[in-house]
Amino acid sequence: MLALRMGRAAALASFVAATAALPAVASPTLIVDARTGEVVSSEEATRPWYPASTVKMMTAYVALKAVRDGRIGWETVLPVSRLAAAQKPSKLGLRPGSEITLENAMRVMLVKSANDLAVVVAEGVGGSMPNFVNMMNSEARRLGMHESYFTTANGLHQPGQKTSARDLAILARALYNEFPEHRDLWSTGAVQVGRRIMKNTNGLIGRYPGAEGMKTGFVCASGFNLVGLASRGGRTLIAVVLGAGSGAERSIKTAQLLDQGFASWSSTGQTLESLPPSGYDSAPDVRNEICRGGRGVLLADDVDSDGPLTISEAQRSSDSFNPLMEGIRGAGPQGRAVGSVASRTASGRITLGPRADFIPVQIALGPTSGSATAPLAANAGGSKPTTAIARAKPEKPATAIAARGKPAAPVEAPAEATAYATSAPAAPVAASAGGGIAALFGAISPTPPSAPLSLQQEEPQTPGGAAAIRPKTKPQVAAVEPEPKKKVQARKPEGKKVAAKPKAATPAAEKPEAKSE
Repeated sequence: MLALRMGRAAALASFVAATAALPAVASPTLIVDARTGEVVSSEEATRPWYPASTVKMMTAYVALKAVRDGRIGWETVLPVSRLAAAQKPSKLGLRPGSEITLENAMRVMLVKSANDLAVVVAEGVGGSMPNFVNMMNSEARRLGMHESYFTTANGLHQPGQKTSARDLAILARALYNEFPEHRDLWSTGAVQVGRRIMKNTNGLIGRYPGAEGMKTGFVCASGFNLVGLASRGGRTLIAVVLGAGSGAERSIKTAQLLDQGFASWSSTGQTLESLPPSGYDSAPDVRNEICRGGRGVLLADDVDSDGPLTISEAQRSSDSFNPLMEGIRGAGPQGRAVGSVASRTASGRITLGPRADFIPVQIALGPTSGSATAPLAANAGGSKPTTAIARAKPEKPATAIAARGKPAAPVEAPAEATAYATSAPAAPVAASAGGGIAALFGAISPTPPSAPLSLQQEEPQTPGGAAAIRPKTKPQVAAVEPEPKKKVQARKPEGKKVAAKPKAATPAAEKPEAKSE
């Protein structure tokens, strides 16, 4: 028995040693000209990878297209559903029933990487999460994002969700070139909601000269991802880094890639469309390398100090770094490569300087002055069974928009879609109702108003809105109507009125149960 146990222990030790000896997964990288699509350099650029919050770039793209098509407006009020409020951090933390305009929701979503506001935008544009996800995948196919498949609007990890460095560069180019008037959305340094100031999760903004944003992403399975955009000397480059070991590493690595691109006018002769497939079908899970115990790294996508970002030479030369980076360093002063923003200290640490101060953009909650005339959100009715729309015509996003304001007869949602269904909040609280901004975030628990403050009540012209909100209150009034009538009719001859009374009262009492089902 002892020999058997020793044999098993030896076999286990051999397995662990062999596993530890396996090389780390290569970190995909890519540099591309934002205007021409020419590839400056690439490494594993078409390998599938978990996108994390870079998914929010596609959420923004679909929403911007809806604005351009007139299906929704910047000042359209979006209600916060229970599903949105229940999302995991990072998030803004609005309560179910509160409201925010599309512009403010998108700005906070891209700056803070707020998962709850990504769902708010998705439901407001598509009517439901399943319908909006169908819209995202339809746009990905149209843009030629061959390695991408989306299952969420915010990037919270799901095994089937994937993208690639090449696909993210295609998406970044589409955002940059198709919506030049909205570039400030992803380049904003900081936003302020009430007393809360939230800085952009992109560490290049405020540190890298010419940085114009795009998006970060992090889950343990993907590592730290960053799509960086910067302009210098009349050129605009997009750099993509996937699977970095920390937030500092992804920022410094992206800065070095941009330095390399701006230092060279040559290209590989390839375009994003001509990059060959990787041969992989699924994304690797790097959680053991990123989130293993004792790593001592700050595992968060929305935390960044204002000071310098620093990584050690050991980190830089590890397997998580691309050999492509070795050509970036030169013999410039203070260990700085020629034209480089990052510097290397005598001790071998690579540093990206401190962050500049930001004047935060003020974000208001609730409707704005233009909200009354803005197009309605696709989920403005609150209780509309949008899942039925998504299942009926998944390839035609317009169906959700065409149905807004006209909720269909109540139906039972399919079991697999129930988790995504948007339902009317139990106790909506407007920005002006007891508690103000603190009540919207759930910091305090004000007494709910006696009647819901809904979008339909503020805009009574909404067709079908009242019917979606009042099914429970209306039957109660009908049920108590017969009692007052008895007193009035008692003064008149009883022969006619008493006999007629039960006929009117019986259907009024039975009606509510039929509607509530």
